[in-house]
Amino acid sequence: MNVKFSEYRPSSALSPYVQAYYTGDFNLYSENNFVQSVVPNGCIELIIHLTHDHCELVKEDVWGKSPEFTLIGLQTSPYEVRFNQQVQIFGVRFNPEGIYHIFGVPPALFTATFENSTDVLGTDFKDYCSSLRESKSVQQQIRLTEAFLLKNMMDNVKGYDYLQLASETIRKHHGLLSLDELIQKVHISPRQLQREFKKKFGITAKEYMRLSRLNAVQKYMQVPTPLNLTEVSYEHGFADQSHFIREFKSLAGTNPRSFLKKRADYLALPVSLD
Repeated sequence: MNVKFSEYRPSSALSPYVQAYYTGDFNLYSENNFVQSVVPNGCIELIIHLTHDHCELVKEDVWGKSPEFTLIGLQTSPYEVRFNQQVQIFGVRFNPEGIYHIFGVPPALFTATFENSTDVLGTDFKDYCSSLRESKSVQQQIRLTEAFLLKNMMDNVKGYDYLQLASETIRKHHGLLSLDELIQKVHISPRQLQREFKKKFGITAKEYMRLSRLNAVQKYMQVPTPLNLTEVSYEHGFADQSHFIREFKSLAGTNPRSFLKKRADYLALPVSLD
């Protein structure tokens, strides 16, 4: 295995907005042109490179070195990451509404792309990153991160947000509810929900349902049991096997069985739905 990855849960105060903190060591054997395909999970990723060696990403069809501190927006199709040296990172995985509630930044600004985090997250962000790099342990990195996020959340206090309720409801139901059922729980008009969801998050509520449902499939596929396509299709609300395979391929870039056979080629990090 050429990747080492560890994940940590946030505090209860931040858990509505942050899925996880994580550390990653990629390309452990320093291979040239080591490529991983990333399967979208419906989250926003904040990547802080801990050394001067960075991954490479594609922007406007051109490969280039990723920013020192990279903010990767919501994705609805797979994308590739390339490594030419060993890369060490500390990451924060946000629910889509989390980046808005903590920093006041609408995710729609960088949907389906990535940005330099220092251009997006405010003047204190670079100081936080410098302190993070000087930390002696993961526990210290997490404490620094929690303090930084909580301070920003206090500075960007938001009132009731029906879009937060909508996205939380979608995740809670694993994407397995109709738009009409979602409307009944959120108590706004379908047109308003679709318009505001797209405006703030950069994707529609239906697209987020799809991401949540396929994320649940990825969680299921991590259990070391034989893959039963009929069972997966039924339990996750697909019309039939063909529908499931088609949807999975659109998200992962390959069919489910090929995905499992070549699992080491993919960065598939399904998130908690509870």
